[in-house]
Amino acid sequence: MEVSAIRNIAFVGHPSSGKTTLVDALAHLVGASDRKGSVADKTSICDTEPEEQEKQHTLQAKCVHAEHGGHVWNLLDTPGYPDFMGDTISSMYAADLVVGVVSASSGVTFNLRTKIGTAVGLGRGRALVVTHLDAENANFDELVAELRTRLGEACVPVQIPDQSGPGFSSVADVLADESSEWRQALMDAVMDACEDEGLMMRYLEGEPLEHEELVRELPRAIAAGSLVPVLACDPERDIGVAETLAFLASFAPCPVHGKRFEAAGEPVEPEPDGDFLGVVFAVRSDAHVGRITAIRVLRGTLSSTDQVWNGEGKPEKLGGLFHLVGGKRRDNADSASSGDLIAFSKVENIGHGDVVVLGGSEAPEVSGPPLPTPMVSLAVEPKSRSDEQKIGESLAKLAAEDPTFRYDHVADTRQLVMTGMSDLHLQVIESRLKRRFGVEIETSLPRIAYKETVSKPSDGHHRHKKQSGGRGQFGECYIRMKPGTKGSGFTFVDKIVGGSIPRNLIPAVEKGMREICAGGVLTESVVVDVEVELYDGKFHAVDSDEASFKTAGGRSFKDAFAKGGPVLLEPIMALEIHVPTDDAGTIFSDLTSQRRGHVVDQESEGDGSVTRIRAHVPLSTVQTYHRDLKSQTAGEGFYTMELQQYSPMPSNEQQKILKEIGRTHGEE
Repeated sequence: MEVSAIRNIAFVGHPSSGKTTLVDALAHLVGASDRKGSVADKTSICDTEPEEQEKQHTLQAKCVHAEHGGHVWNLLDTPGYPDFMGDTISSMYAADLVVGVVSASSGVTFNLRTKIGTAVGLGRGRALVVTHLDAENANFDELVAELRTRLGEACVPVQIPDQSGPGFSSVADVLADESSEWRQALMDAVMDACEDEGLMMRYLEGEPLEHEELVRELPRAIAAGSLVPVLACDPERDIGVAETLAFLASFAPCPVHGKRFEAAGEPVEPEPDGDFLGVVFAVRSDAHVGRITAIRVLRGTLSSTDQVWNGEGKPEKLGGLFHLVGGKRRDNADSASSGDLIAFSKVENIGHGDVVVLGGSEAPEVSGPPLPTPMVSLAVEPKSRSDEQKIGESLAKLAAEDPTFRYDHVADTRQLVMTGMSDLHLQVIESRLKRRFGVEIETSLPRIAYKETVSKPSDGHHRHKKQSGGRGQFGECYIRMKPGTKGSGFTFVDKIVGGSIPRNLIPAVEKGMREICAGGVLTESVVVDVEVELYDGKFHAVDSDEASFKTAGGRSFKDAFAKGGPVLLEPIMALEIHVPTDDAGTIFSDLTSQRRGHVVDQESEGDGSVTRIRAHVPLSTVQTYHRDLKSQTAGEGFYTMELQQYSPMPSNEQQKILKEIGRTHGEE
């Protein structure tokens, strides 16, 4: 089928806006399912995961492929919760059109605005579908006005409901109604993207567009973003669904509209006969077929008998080539050409955003989507010893599926830590671990990796003497300690003269000190930025050995450290917070008065409805910040954070931490 016949469409929106219900209705119309699925009765073609059916929300993006009416359809249903934004962005990246589904009951939410803004950043055409028009509080005209205010005047209705409220029963086509009040706005939006100078001149001279001219220019206008068509339907009652499908068939941008992908800095032309080039937008793990990799074919044709380069630069034969049809079904395919979405199995070491080429070809760099950074972390421990062997491999498989889920063994705290977008995200990960792999875990807040140092010079001494019959142990060290330069770690200076400690035993002294630095003195935190000078000592010709001086060195270090004004250094995070402007004052006050934070700056974004706040805040006060921010902004705020620096902890806070996790000086 021609590239121009392909329709790759991602449906995005707020939770409960009706995305999945609409995709189910469209899937039934295009023949992807024998009956229209339902989220409520757990028959949706998309929501097939047990976690999705339990919560009645999409938690993982699904692709519904079908061929109908002379078109190839790839309908991408995405999660509504922002907790799973990585899947949503990946789906938008793979699509040519992003359809925002807007509930007439809830209006234009911050969540929807964020996703449509992401689509703009990706250069994708947009459309909007209004659902729940049969609600008592629904008002289509007021909603359109809000859309035009919040998302721009490019939003123009192309379908008008006969009425809002319970009596809603049909939609009218603005394109077919030359008397419609919206026709002029529609023509203006279309002409903003017109590249036909003759047509543009005629229009500027006051000559209206002919119907055929309007129809011809519409897809280009949508692809360019000068027109964001607004449609209306009720997928529950099948009102306006067929009209929505017909509009998308006629006017949705196809792969030849615009330059949405770049390879090596150059636009990729979707030529079916070109060298094959694809990019991964989804990875899934299936109990029966193993790893499933979904790609957008950017150029050329992929055959089921081809070999592709894996992530290690080795050719690998495809385990199978197929189109994804919802959450469970896969239809075998012999080949896939430019513009299509296709999946294959059993090719390892290819992940999200990776470029796919045929074996023997060189893979160019393809620009990928900007994915959100996960911020919420939990320490993980398997419940049983048998699960210790499986947990690493199981977490790796889940991380391969989800670009916003990570796990890591943190050396400083000796903990296994998993990181995701929210508590809900990590709860779903925990559920999948148990259901798919039989691994049960216990979670807790991760320990904070503090550091220890000294604030003033000091002297230290220790004599290690042990006699228990036979050969004894003896070693004595005198040291001077002082704060080192920031970032210097531990510096050992040998100032021994006159042989008070034999040369061959001095390395043992340093080793003892380094072991103390690694394990900490105040807590189990690494000691940094100290300089130690070993200037004197004593030894015994028979009893002194490396073990004796290792012990003496470590204990003299502890002695000097305790006298040197020991300080706990805490991690300070750089936060960038995006919140509705109405909530900015509350967030500012909370950061400065409750979290020991320092606001660096704040500024308005876009139309002023969102404020960006930058602040430096101790990690100990923001480990559960996602919960508080969600509560303070009705779920509309989000943030990113990264380590800014380590700073001395205030004395009163240090005493609290030492009381909680500190240990007695000299404790072995």
